[in-house]
Amino acid sequence: MIFLRGKGIIISKKDVEEADRYIDIFMEDYGKVSTLIKGIRKSKKRDKTAVDILSLTDFQFYKKNDSLIISNFSTVKDYLAIKSDIDKINMAFYIFSILNQILVENGRNRKLYEVLEKTLDYLNNSDNTRKNYLLLLYFLYIVIKEEGISIEGDIDELQFEIPEQKKIDLDKTSRKILEYLFEEKLKIVINDENFELNSVKKAILVLENYINFNLDTNINAKKMLWGALLW
Repeated sequence: MIFLRGKGIIISKKDVEEADRYIDIFMEDYGKVSTLIKGIRKSKKRDKTAVDILSLTDFQFYKKNDSLIISNFSTVKDYLAIKSDIDKINMAFYIFSILNQILVENGRNRKLYEVLEKTLDYLNNSDNTRKNYLLLLYFLYIVIKEEGISIEGDIDELQFEIPEQKKIDLDKTSRKILEYLFEEKLKIVINDENFELNSVKKAILVLENYINFNLDTNINAKKMLWGALLW
């Protein structure tokens, strides 16, 4: 039996029976992996944090048929600053909701993984709400690129009518944010406080609608991040 090692981020969990836990891991080298950790919730010796949602973990495992069987694990990062801030938790879970809908089992995407890890590192250390939301905007942009639904033409092509979804009324500022994003010039927006948070949120909703329409997903920033319809 050949044992392998790799790191990954827990993007969902489900406790089952009295002591077991199903987890979904987005791994750097192996993509999305689903596995059962038996007895973990009653264990007094094993690292429970390592198999909790929102943890970066080092895994030792072996392959059995098409499955990865976890034999050992240890926490690399626990993102305590995110876990202690409700707004940051909501942002992280919003990202995870996207990943859980678009990733397929064993489908590798190193670029998306790298952006995810950098995103969580930034959120863990940042206290700037506007910049945090710009980070979410950038993550959505990377999803669009990596999923092969790249945008062609001008911004108005994003503003199509989607059944049962409200068209976002883009102001000049949110439109300019999207233009800079597509031109790979988001640093201009990051460094200019005139690009206010409300316009960033509108830009997020535009990209979210585009992803939902093209990938048949159901991500919802208004519900997960803001709790109500803002516009």
